[in-house]
Amino acid sequence: MSTRTRERLGLGLILLAVLGIEALGLRSGTVGVALLIALAVIAGVIFAVRVDLKWAGMGAAVLAAFTLTWNGWFVGPVRPGDALIPIALICFVLADPNHSLRWPPWWVKQLGFVVLLVAAIHIFLPADDLYLSGRTVLTATGKPTVSTKGSLASANLGVGIKFIIATVFLAVTFAAAARVDRRAVKWLTVAFAAGSSLSGVAAFAAKLGFGQLTRLVLRGGRGCSATLGGLCQSANDGGRQLGFSNHPNFLAAGLCLGVPLAVWLMAKRDRTGKELLLGVLLMPGLILGTYASGSRGGAVCVVGAVALSVLLFARTRQYLPGFALGGAIVVGAIIAFVPGFGAKILQVTRLSGSAATAGSDTVRSLVGAQGVRDFQHSPIQGVGLQVSFEASQVYLQELASGGLLLFTAMSIYMLGGMLESWGLMRKGDELAGAILGCLVIILALNIFEADLTDRFYYVPVAILVAHLLTLERGEGSEPAEGAAAEEPVAIDVAPAISRR
Repeated sequence: MSTRTRERLGLGLILLAVLGIEALGLRSGTVGVALLIALAVIAGVIFAVRVDLKWAGMGAAVLAAFTLTWNGWFVGPVRPGDALIPIALICFVLADPNHSLRWPPWWVKQLGFVVLLVAAIHIFLPADDLYLSGRTVLTATGKPTVSTKGSLASANLGVGIKFIIATVFLAVTFAAAARVDRRAVKWLTVAFAAGSSLSGVAAFAAKLGFGQLTRLVLRGGRGCSATLGGLCQSANDGGRQLGFSNHPNFLAAGLCLGVPLAVWLMAKRDRTGKELLLGVLLMPGLILGTYASGSRGGAVCVVGAVALSVLLFARTRQYLPGFALGGAIVVGAIIAFVPGFGAKILQVTRLSGSAATAGSDTVRSLVGAQGVRDFQHSPIQGVGLQVSFEASQVYLQELASGGLLLFTAMSIYMLGGMLESWGLMRKGDELAGAILGCLVIILALNIFEADLTDRFYYVPVAILVAHLLTLERGEGSEPAEGAAAEEPVAIDVAPAISRR
């Protein structure tokens, strides 16, 4: 097949994919129609001017990184961030079928294989119907509900596919982007942090009474999901804020992951003035958005993320004692002179305790106990991926849905990412230090939150895989100041990466 024919075929496939998303967008009201028109224009321009498929894939990958934390934004039944991942892969494969894709390290691949295995087990050997029908399933407000996930086979297959896209194919997509241009690692990192921060800005603005942006993006979406963590209220009602997520806890989790990346922009040794300014601009949205979310776990983790980030970078580590002393003085002054302000912060973040948090704690206790019973009922393979949205925290979600198989595979996945990051950080790689900070924060968030299946949780590892690819090829994550980007050389590095 000639290059021109392949490009035309690729553009046609992309156009069909975009038109499918547009058709779904017709169901979502004003925003859906506006997005339909925008995507139609973009698709038309791509088809007319024959944009290089590699750069079309690059654009889709960066947009996916920017919007993956916006899990409350739907176009019909589709999250655009999720749809952009396969679109990017299509572009990369058609642009360079022989050299565009590389499998990620073994510790990423093994998680994909285990997810497939668990899904297959529960498709062909499902858990006992009598046990499943007697499970405790509650909404976020604590009301009993009936699962509407359809058949066990389709539910397990659907969750398994989403899981593999998040863990394996997201990493493959980001690595393919890095093969097009090594600066993609930086672009993807900045896009992820910026998208998270923008959602936080929208949440804080809604907390102040300016919820227009949040309502515009979430209009026609599914609103607050029935996941755990307390009452979920709509934007601009004075309660917990969503930003562009579908639950305040998901908002807080995405913001916490953005903190080490924003600090990296400000603290890395080779930073430019623009990078410093960008990092400074991103931080308020990340911090204030977490405050507006009212997430207790998020409030604790965002403080930990800031402290850990200061510790990870050489430029800021020397000031850690001063920061700690200054923080202690500020907290002491608030307690002594403006206790009402401190009480307000504790009230909004729900760390002071209230009737609402008591209800949330009760719900968490009940579904947490159900997660324990699920694990006890089937400790090896769990009771099925269809329950992976339930339980009260990620570790219980893993054990309940996939048993020790999934829990072990997830532990290897996280440990592999942390060891790779730690090894690179000890060699002076500061981006690896930021990613290590994200992974440590994920481990902490897993104690408080229930985010097992959300795609944005796996973005830091996908960035790490892309970064490893650039290093395997003897490149930095970005060219020297003023240097032009080089065309990637078609070197087969799959065996080297697979041995990791």
